[in-house]
Amino acid sequence: MIHLGTIGKTSIDIDVSFFIVMGLFVATFYNRQMGLRYALLWVPVLFVSVLLHELAHAGAIAAFGYGGSQILLSGMGGVTMNQRRARPWHDMIISTAGPASSFVIAWLTTLAMQNFPLAASDPMLAAFLPLLRTANVWWGVFNMIPVSPLDGGHMVRDFFRIFLRDRTAFVISVWIAMIVGAMIVAFGIYIGFYFLSLLIAWYVWMAYQQWQHFRKNGYPGE
Repeated sequence: MIHLGTIGKTSIDIDVSFFIVMGLFVATFYNRQMGLRYALLWVPVLFVSVLLHELAHAGAIAAFGYGGSQILLSGMGGVTMNQRRARPWHDMIISTAGPASSFVIAWLTTLAMQNFPLAASDPMLAAFLPLLRTANVWWGVFNMIPVSPLDGGHMVRDFFRIFLRDRTAFVISVWIAMIVGAMIVAFGIYIGFYFLSLLIAWYVWMAYQQWQHFRKNGYPGE
């Protein structure tokens, strides 16, 4: 693990697995016509997109007064860790901040492409900015899927926690995760997005395991 530094009270670390993922993206999107330089653009695109996404979580946490956090960039994207006992609606906004930041980055990138001539005339920017926009649109949409550990799964559970007991919110959210996740897996296989389907299938399996544990042991604290 490499410590990249600290912003305010939030520390930023990167795991070796994140470099592996960046290497896989470079290898996947390499082709002879575009060349290696285009494929290597995925390195800054992934780093910037994931880091800003996690910084949005950390910023929301700090804004609510819960102090600094630890950001870890890893093979599964990133995670922002903070020891807090937050109100449900605080947690929902904190989870929402990540996908929202991804969409804001995509919007700002679009504005830059439309309003700055350099964005079209400079070969590097002309290749980098569309890639950055596309990556953040997909990263935001992906994280909105209502399956934990994605932000969408946390958002659904925290939404129901606002007006229901934690136990009931858990039951509803885990069933939403299993049903919606299974539908996305089936659709992903149908359109040929096999990696996405495999990843969501793993998340669905984790939700099923949580449900089985709940049936055998009940909800923590009961």
